[in-house]
Amino acid sequence: MSVRLLSDTARVMAAARHVEPNRARRRAWYVEDPIAELGFRTAEDVVEAGETSRLIAMIDAIRAHERGS
Repeated sequence: MSVRLLSDTARVMAAARHVEPNRARRRAWYVEDPIAELGFRTAEDVVEAGETSRLIAMIDAIRAHERGS
């Protein structure tokens, strides 16, 4: 795995921690769950495609919605 992929994966997992605090569920989401808003790709697929910022923006929007902002 490249340094960019490792770094981007870490960024996504850190952002997702605020939505899903359970590490095992967060990891399962990252590699298994297709995201409709991102073309039914997994978070891992999105990161590999170089769209980490788009994924983090989506996670941040979820966090804001959950906070009622």
